[in-house]
Amino acid sequence: MEMIAFFLLTLFIAIVIIVNAFYRSAKKSNRNRLYVLTDLGIQNHSESFKKDMCTLISHLEASLPEHYTEQVKERVIREHKISLTEWENRWFEWKRYLVMIALLKSVPMFSRDVDDVWHEMLMFTREYDEFSRKFLKTKLHHVPNAPDQPFNPHERAWFDIVYTLLFKPTKYSISVWGSFLKHPLSQELVNDLENGSFDQLSSKYLNQHAHTEVPASARLGRFIVQYLKSQIAEIHGYVYKHGTSVSKFRHHQSTKKSETDLALWMLNGVLFLSVFHPDHFAEQYQSLFRGSVVQSGGSSPSGCSSCGSGDNGGSDSGGSDGGGGSSCGGGSCGGGGCGGGGCGGGS
Repeated sequence: MEMIAFFLLTLFIAIVIIVNAFYRSAKKSNRNRLYVLTDLGIQNHSESFKKDMCTLISHLEASLPEHYTEQVKERVIREHKISLTEWENRWFEWKRYLVMIALLKSVPMFSRDVDDVWHEMLMFTREYDEFSRKFLKTKLHHVPNAPDQPFNPHERAWFDIVYTLLFKPTKYSISVWGSFLKHPLSQELVNDLENGSFDQLSSKYLNQHAHTEVPASARLGRFIVQYLKSQIAEIHGYVYKHGTSVSKFRHHQSTKKSETDLALWMLNGVLFLSVFHPDHFAEQYQSLFRGSVVQSGGSSPSGCSSCGSGDNGGSDSGGSDGGGGSSCGGGSCGGGGCGGGGCGGGS
């Protein structure tokens, strides 16, 4: 009997070691590949959305002098001992975060690695102030990623909704930000989206100063509100006809899956659960997304790779994983999206 117990214990330990090694290998693989997409990997919405996103991204790029980017790049690679590939990937995610800052009233920092980029930029005080002034005409105040700060799932839910509405997540996005679309929106936000006017929502949730200074930011803020309002109204229309059954909604959603970007497909499901199943969100989440497979990445949405777009934009690189630092890098917005001309220029 003791021999059997010893054998089972040994087998269990071996399995744990193998699984852990596989996880570390997969994570390191993500860090060794380049996940820099054209035009920051914006979602495929309307032409006006693409145009406004390209305008805002171009404005961001123009606000970052090349010499400043190079200073930050050199410092981050040196201080955090990371590869050039890692730098490029994190700088790409940092610029996505900056776009969100230009749109939202508050954008919590959920990534230590991306926060490191921000911290190192602050080391060059004069250049940072000049960048802030050019970008949004005001000082961008650093909101540190505090590990001892209580996690707020509703803040994370709002971050995820806007991030995935604007951008296509990659495997690298998930590795630095964590899983997307795993939490319900607060009932306060749901109620505001259902009943509030645009002006009320803008005052409460959007960056009104940036919207005044950068017209494209104002139009994108309106897009976010109108998109979410229309999706919730559509969900209410569905529920009026078919009820709140998760299994029925799951079947309804499955008919759209092949036509919609995975992140946007899951976003709609999270809105449904936030509106009609907030008290049992986690349980119903598993039911709604059970068995769904991310075609491009081969992983389940209910797992770590929620709504990741797989290898989209990833390319093999010879760089090594340099650990938990930051990254900065070249033009992620110079390709041929957004009306054929890209967003214009690299960093």
